[in-house]
Amino acid sequence: MRPAPTLQDLYRDIVPDLGGVEDAIVSALRSEKPEIAEMAVHASGHGGKRMRPAMVLLVARAAGGLVPNHVSLAAVVEMIHLATLVHDDVIDEADLRRRRRTIKALWNPHDAVLLGDIIFARAIRMLASMEDARSLITLTSALGTVCEGEILQNRRSHDPTLAEETYYEVIDAKTAELYARGCELASHLAGGTEEASSAFGAFGRELGVAFQITDDCLDLVGTEAEVGKSLGTDLVGGKMTLPLIMLRARLEGDARESFDRVISEGVVSPEDITAIADLLRVHGVLDDALDRAREHVATGVAGLSGHVSDEAYATLEAIGAFVLSRTL
Repeated sequence: MRPAPTLQDLYRDIVPDLGGVEDAIVSALRSEKPEIAEMAVHASGHGGKRMRPAMVLLVARAAGGLVPNHVSLAAVVEMIHLATLVHDDVIDEADLRRRRRTIKALWNPHDAVLLGDIIFARAIRMLASMEDARSLITLTSALGTVCEGEILQNRRSHDPTLAEETYYEVIDAKTAELYARGCELASHLAGGTEEASSAFGAFGRELGVAFQITDDCLDLVGTEAEVGKSLGTDLVGGKMTLPLIMLRARLEGDARESFDRVISEGVVSPEDITAIADLLRVHGVLDDALDRAREHVATGVAGLSGHVSDEAYATLEAIGAFVLSRTL
């Protein structure tokens, strides 16, 4: 079995383009007001691995080649993501992200919400400057879908009986949608056919779902040193993620009643987090959840067959392997 690729492996051919994306984000978030500039600079560091813009650029190369608008598209996708992170940290009351204090923790929740709004506004301005109607319509629609997913998740929080179908509806909207539309538009801007753009969009959606499933597992059994953000936020927020849905289905009697009480009440102690992490391992839930993530990656990659060269296929397959490689 080949080792999972590193980010350096994946990004080797797009380093200059990623640099252009970073420059575009910095320029878009620049402010003459020191108070805003300081917050914006801090928020721009929350993006971590820059997976979304990297996928845009790599799909562009696979679909026919980069054009200047691809850098703008990648920057817009990342800025939308950054804005949602700033808002998420307020909703989740999280103090740590990427091993750094969140905007909400360093300043206050009210200013964090407003900064997120500023980032959204700057992203839309850059999107409009691309002068591509399909990109404008698709990504503004996607932004609405992302917010709808967050609302659905919040409305169904503290419900231990949440169905797996509803969980998938939530993560498809709040996470996978942005991956999907970024990849679809990358193909569109590269001159790809509708069929190819649809296949790239499906690839992005499946990887987005897999990324979220893996992230949900890490929230329960990772460490802050490994993951770089506050952990246990799903339990505290009463969010039933796939590993928790799978676990509840395997619990009976007093164990299920105790689990339901933790989710319903949202009063979670460190001992509760440890106990649930132990149950996840004892019942084999983590392996099953990660198997599900692997299935999504395999489906997304398989759909690219016939649309890309063998070399491009191997590169995009490697992205999927990286998504699955994060340590539990």
